Amino acid sequence: MKVKPPILQQYELQPASLGIPVDWEQVFGRKAPIRVEIGFGNGGALVWCAQKNPAVNYVGFELPKDCILRSTARLWRAEVPHARVICGDARYLLRELFAPASVEKVLMQFPMPWPKEKHAKHRVYSPRFATSLAHVLKLNGCFELVTDQKGYAQETEKILSAHPSFAVDPLEVNPPRPYKTRYEEKWLEEGRSIFRVVATLQENVPAHRFLIQEPMETKHLSFLPTEADLRPLLQTTFREQESVFQVKDLFKADDGWLLDVVSSDESFSQRFLLRILEKNDGRILVRPSGIQAPYYSEAVRFGIQSVIDTLISAQSQG
Repeated sequence: MKVKPPILQQYELQPASLGIPVDWEQVFGRKAPIRVEIGFGNGGALVWCAQKNPAVNYVGFELPKDCILRSTARLWRAEVPHARVICGDARYLLRELFAPASVEKVLMQFPMPWPKEKHAKHRVYSPRFATSLAHVLKLNGCFELVTDQKGYAQETEKILSAHPSFAVDPLEVNPPRPYKTRYEEKWLEEGRSIFRVVATLQENVPAHRFLIQEPMETKHLSFLPTEADLRPLLQTTFREQESVFQVKDLFKADDGWLLDVVSSDESFSQRFLLRILEKNDGRILVRPSGIQAPYYSEAVRFGIQSVIDTLISAQSQG
């Protein structure tokens, strides 16, 4: 799908380059209530909601890039100025990108159920997610889940009901909804049931953030490593408590080197390129590439420093 760069720039946010939490008033150019949709698919509901509520700012999260492309095209065609989309995992980013008690509503429609136990870590419902909701929702703000999977709805209802901050409505079956997704209409025609869970926040609870709110620091080396210096780093894993950092691959660049790396904070993983480059003035810089730069987390900080320390140690021993 072809989407012009200006359209992506208008609607897709790169929050890693913004402050944490994001200043949404600056992003939208106005102060307005914020509603969030997690897993917006092709953007049909996001566009519909934004059109029906012009006084509300909308933020959508999705992971597949093709969904980002389709949704930004739809937002542009609908001439919706008050919606933005983010390519990222809302299970972790929800509490990081929004200030406490700042979101009016969080909507999640037909998430991937991940029925196998080995995929349980991918499920959205969890005590951690409930804590994130209690952190970002306004008092009397709500979370709404709509799914065709009864077990998923029941587990979500169970976890939210166990959290002291929420009042959870009884599980609804085939509730009236002003907007139905294409698949929802198809499933209803086939006689399948749709389930809805609505939880209202009664008390805000602050949550720990794992993203660092300071600007990412550029590190330095006193020498430009050779391939022989860098090769031993390949497939190396650095660990410190919940922070894990792995070096996957190595590439030569005109001004130095690129390391393909993966950082993990708990189960929040980021894959990015770490640059080691020589400037014209002779300085050797170590910093993430500007292309899909990572969020600045404890694992990112720990991993970059571990790479530098390993290179310095090897140089001194050599």
